[in-house]
Amino acid sequence: MLTWIIIFLLLLILIDVVRLHKKIDKLNTHLNPVSPPPTNEEIEKMLTSKNSSYEK
Repeated sequence: MLTWIIIFLLLLILIDVVRLHKKIDKLNTHLNPVSPPPTNEEIEKMLTSKNSSYEK
């Protein structure tokens, strides 16, 4: 009987962890949206621009 209770509690914990993980994934995608990679023209503009600023 005790083993069934332990198995049931572990199952509930697993379900809760999966739900929490899904919520965290949704929050991450909301906070850090994936931007498309720069095109070749944008890369060339970045490389050939005369305005070069260096962060200190």
